[in-house]
Amino acid sequence: MKANMSANAEVILEEKKGILLVPENAVIYDRQRKSFVEVPDATSEKGKKKIPVQLGISNGVKTQLVSGLTEGQQVILQ
Repeated sequence: MKANMSANAEVILEEKKGILLVPENAVIYDRQRKSFVEVPDATSEKGKKKIPVQLGISNGVKTQLVSGLTEGQQVILQ
């Protein structure tokens, strides 16, 4: 590279295939750093409910969902 040039690089530390992903902005953390997501729920007063989830690896935009939801469930973005 020459002066005043720039480049972007992506360093892959871990890669997994066939996993469930949720958008990072759908994840809520409480004071104990436990993670939750909100899902639509027509039966509740607020129209949504919090579900505890277990998370895995993240790329900063999407996060692996280890447990708590199933494929196809909708989540509410924060």
